Amino acid sequence: MEPAMMPFTPAAWQSCFARMEQFLGWSLSARQRAGLQHYSLLLLQANQQFNLMGPSAAGNLLTRHFLDAVPLFPFMGPAARVADLGAGGGVPGVVLAILAQPPQTLHLIESRQKKARFLEQVVAELALGDRVQVFAVRAEQLGAEQKSSYDLVVSRALGSLLYGATLARPLLSPTGSYLALKGDGHGQDLEQFQQSSLQAFFQRPQVYPAMGEGGGVVVRLQRRLDVPARGGMVASKGRVNPKLQRPTEG
Repeated sequence: MEPAMMPFTPAAWQSCFARMEQFLGWSLSARQRAGLQHYSLLLLQANQQFNLMGPSAAGNLLTRHFLDAVPLFPFMGPAARVADLGAGGGVPGVVLAILAQPPQTLHLIESRQKKARFLEQVVAELALGDRVQVFAVRAEQLGAEQKSSYDLVVSRALGSLLYGATLARPLLSPTGSYLALKGDGHGQDLEQFQQSSLQAFFQRPQVYPAMGEGGGVVVRLQRRLDVPARGGMVASKGRVNPKLQRPTEG
């Protein structure tokens, strides 16, 4: 990729890479660095055509969104099967895929066809097909078809913690975890979740600081082994309680 095409300065990239490496404890390969740079270019170009990110996201893509994805990576086991719900433009799922190595696998779940086609383009251009698949389906449908099959379910900007956990629960293996990237107003979100009947299916929530600017956190919900995956907040036929439906895009 030509340097003139890069949307961020070399100094900005170096700072981003250095912080990632400091957290991970190992050096990024040349392929991983190039993959992150190529992905940022694809993402910002596509964002001009249709809404993949919020209006302020482009400017802090490195300092917030890319860095916020990194604390999720240590939760991926050597052969982890991961689902990114409501993958949108691919953060955090694509960032995790660039860091990952087979047999680690990621499924990017995005029901909106334009966004799913963009994710397929990213997978093809970054040669991630050995570890990534794109599913253009709703998470509710995936929960019925891929029940209890994921070691990890992740999300960002999916809605409330309660909504995300409702979608994630049927997908998680008996020892699986749901990781949600949340903003600095996560306290109310946690309170709503802990007051729901769904909290009985998970261990006590764990909260970790995210890396990026903005005061975000990673909320981890670990499945309880003594509670079955079915029942509770999810209605029959894999449909989510209507009160918890994902907000429509404005």
